[in-house]
Amino acid sequence: MKELKEIRMDSNMLVLDKNRVLSSIIPKKYADMDNDILIKGETVIDGAVYARQFDVEAGPVTVCGALFSKNSIASRQTNDKELRFRKAVACGGKIELCDAGKKLFGADVNGCVVSLKNAIVAANVFGSEIAMENCVVLGGVFATKQLQLKDSVVGTFNSPSASLDGDNYILYPSAFTVEPIRFSEGSRMFNLTLADWGNLLKGLPENPMSGAIEIDPVADEQKVSLTDKDGNTTLWETYSIAGKVLAADMLDLKKLDNHFMLSVGSLGEQLVKQYDFGCDKKGKPVSLNLDVLGEFFQSIQTKKIKVKPIDGKISFDELKRFYAEQ
Repeated sequence: MKELKEIRMDSNMLVLDKNRVLSSIIPKKYADMDNDILIKGETVIDGAVYARQFDVEAGPVTVCGALFSKNSIASRQTNDKELRFRKAVACGGKIELCDAGKKLFGADVNGCVVSLKNAIVAANVFGSEIAMENCVVLGGVFATKQLQLKDSVVGTFNSPSASLDGDNYILYPSAFTVEPIRFSEGSRMFNLTLADWGNLLKGLPENPMSGAIEIDPVADEQKVSLTDKDGNTTLWETYSIAGKVLAADMLDLKKLDNHFMLSVGSLGEQLVKQYDFGCDKKGKPVSLNLDVLGEFFQSIQTKKIKVKPIDGKISFDELKRFYAEQ
């Protein structure tokens, strides 16, 4: 791989192929503001990047600094190599990374229109229109117009309009829309807040009181009225497991590692070390990082790791014994 210590552009496009850029790629004068970047092969950029358009023809690609593109960030459908963005990614136009390759984002993703496939995001995704397929987002997905989720795992989401396809999973207790969610035929939504993530990751038996909760779009829908400082009222649809307080109370959440795992994952590429997470069922040490957590949640989505449904049947004797011990 050829190292480039200084970037010189003789035209309005910088082509990188088997290069390591040891500096940032930032315009030095106004004329450079409309420069494009095309990546045609393995590339590592150690610094931050600014471009009018940022296109990936082939990878793998690693951008260590923040990336901003004025118009678009895109990858060719023929690319099947990993794209890794260690810090924030933002675009004034469209982010379209829908090729077969794996994408990892160590911080927020922000664009006007965002389309992601096979992506793992440590933080949040912001946009006007967002479409995600086979993705894992440890934070929230926030769309100002519409959201499309297909076979994905997200912390939560907030959008005026949302449509779900396939099996989708929520990591936090609630998700929000203005209009009722549109479910395609056969699609389902599950909440993993009370699942035993730690033991599932290690392949150990799950806590008997833990499990996934399937969200009923009718029974679990709650209407919430929110009023801003100017007195404007908005009616929101809330899809929440807050009504499952009895199950949550009976389950000692402190015995679960969910919060710790989310905290480690949300640090993304900022982790200075890998956390030792004990041993799995075979006695093999388990370390936590964004890659491990992303693969774990994708395995849940693809049913490679099966999460048992939570047992909502609680006898009065169990209730008496539980509250007598409090």
